[in-house]
Amino acid sequence: MVLVVDDNDAVVITLRELLQKEGYEVKTAHDGLEAYALVKLPECRCMLLDVNMPRINGVELLLLMQAEGIDVPTIVMAGFDDFDEPEMKQFQNVVRFFHKPVEAEPLLRVVRRYAGAVSAGVGKGK
Repeated sequence: MVLVVDDNDAVVITLRELLQKEGYEVKTAHDGLEAYALVKLPECRCMLLDVNMPRINGVELLLLMQAEGIDVPTIVMAGFDDFDEPEMKQFQNVVRFFHKPVEAEPLLRVVRRYAGAVSAGVGKGK
């Protein structure tokens, strides 16, 4: 399962559709608090995480995960220039950083690397 976390509904829908078209099971959350419950699930293999969100932001979620030893490869996405990749990669779970808007193919390459490629015929059960 790939977890998509963003407070922008359009981004969530676009990423969910992109990933489902590739055959991934996708769960979504609109803030870090919702994501915190889902990222602990054993089937969570990769997370796409926005930085700027209500309740618990992306950085706070990464800190919680680090403190609790939750080891889920995380692709961070930011719509502003307050963060860069070297800064975000200081968090143990961050495997890649993208500025929004994110291009589909580079994002999918990273998801495939960390969530695994979905075999033909396997579908959304992977």
